[in-house]
Amino acid sequence: MSRIGDAWVATAAGDFDLDDLTLVRRQFPHRHVTLDGDVITIWPRPTTPR
Repeated sequence: MSRIGDAWVATAAGDFDLDDLTLVRRQFPHRHVTLDGDVITIWPRPTTPR
């Protein structure tokens, strides 16, 4: 796991699968989570303009 700004990025030695993506999405139900091969990104919540 690493952090880029407010996003968390999980990188694997091999590819993640849809079960991995589902598991992460369940852990972060209010965040946008994407899968791109060997990277799962947990995106920051959008900021609300003041």
